[in-house]
Amino acid sequence: MRKDKELRGIRNGIIGGYHEWLRVHTRGLDWLSKLKVINEENFKAPEEDEEVRALKLELGEARLAKEEFKSAATNIRKECTELREENATTARALEQETKRARKEEHGRDKF
Repeated sequence: MRKDKELRGIRNGIIGGYHEWLRVHTRGLDWLSKLKVINEENFKAPEEDEEVRALKLELGEARLAKEEFKSAATNIRKECTELREENATTARALEQETKRARKEEHGRDKF
């Protein structure tokens, strides 16, 4: 570990300053900067043909159908949750009524 730290510079960079060397050696290269810049005049967007327009229209319709499906699924989930809650409430009420009826029946048998 210590030897590795001694081999590296203060900023943990590569010894010899590779980035400085690269900067110095690429200064005289005029064509290098031209490669990075895209000339907008020479760049033309391809024209859309009928197939592309049809696919875009189909994509829009598919997105609309997806949103409608999401909405329907959300509504169904809400209904399902409400029905489960109603079912649980009904089950608790039925259980309480059954207990009350058993107590009443047990009281009659005793009497």
